[in-house]
Amino acid sequence: MTRLLLCTGACFLSLGLLIPVIPRYVTGPLDQGPVLVGVCLAMTSMFGLLARPVAGRLADRRGRRATACAGALLLAAGSSAVLLADSLPLFLVCRAVAGVGEALTYVGLAASASDHERRGAAINHFSVAVNAGLLAGPPLAEAVRVAAGLGAVWALSGTVAVAAFAGCLFLTGPAGGEPSRTRKAGPLVHRAGLAPGFAYWASVWGYTAFSAFLPLHVAALGGDDSGIHFLLYGCVLLTVRLAGHRLSTRIAPRTMAAASLILTAAGLAMLVVWPSVTGALFAAAVLGTGQALGLPAFLTMAVTGLPAEQRGSALATTTAFFDLGFLTAALALGAIAQSLGLTYGFAAAAAVAALAPLLFLPLGRKPREASPQGDIHDHSPR
Repeated sequence: MTRLLLCTGACFLSLGLLIPVIPRYVTGPLDQGPVLVGVCLAMTSMFGLLARPVAGRLADRRGRRATACAGALLLAAGSSAVLLADSLPLFLVCRAVAGVGEALTYVGLAASASDHERRGAAINHFSVAVNAGLLAGPPLAEAVRVAAGLGAVWALSGTVAVAAFAGCLFLTGPAGGEPSRTRKAGPLVHRAGLAPGFAYWASVWGYTAFSAFLPLHVAALGGDDSGIHFLLYGCVLLTVRLAGHRLSTRIAPRTMAAASLILTAAGLAMLVVWPSVTGALFAAAVLGTGQALGLPAFLTMAVTGLPAEQRGSALATTTAFFDLGFLTAALALGAIAQSLGLTYGFAAAAAVAALAPLLFLPLGRKPREASPQGDIHDHSPR
């Protein structure tokens, strides 16, 4: 389990390093506007979305280890090649490669966590590693950028991805073992992943608005950089995730998902009604709390009651909504930010997060929920 968590943290640190760098790179060396920031972010998500169903099938049929290793190599290539990409078309190709790599690593490692004998705890720990990598990335990237420039951040991202690949080679046991091939693998798009996927989509709108446009928002307010905001967000998220683990095993995943979305909306609304550097700090704390509750709930919803041979497919369907959310949010929020201003972009993302629970919460029929211990022997039909 430790190896799985280290590999997950490294893969998502490689991705997290690029969160504040992509907007600066596009508006700086490439001399483009906010709309192209959205396009570049959307390119990664579009190719990740296309690769996600294949990633689920690979994880179920070829194994979690092979899927994660292939993804880590593509992440390394996508980041390292930017050092040679001096034009927008080449940069877009690099982001497309990174999108496929993200899809493979995410699905492969998430499926590994779902195979663990204590699935509920493993998924929670996996989500901590995901967020630890994503959240450590931006403040580290800002420090490296100030000290050595944008190129050093891209090089560091590629190096971390290579280290993740090396770690994935040594995954063993439930984290790296091959699934049984005596049962038919799940479909490319699994029905069990749709409801949690939609919740994830709405959550990602909030995350995208915050992570992609907060540096520009803080700069417009007169702040030096957004590193402290990302650091606060990360500390709150990880603290809530770790401290609230026992609580999350006692509350239905759908309830946790709804609470996550409501808090995410509240944090984004604070950016609108309190336009100051201090207000952005409070917003980061509230939004971090909301995001902490979401991912474990979404993933647990997806795999409850499924055999190992279908978990990769279900998780691929659910996590595809991460890419779909990032794709739609990047394009829409980029356009809104350029035509109306950043405040309206935050407001739009808040509205999506606030309304989503009305659409995915059950009406009348009580859904199946994961047991507190996440018993992997529950193979009954969903």
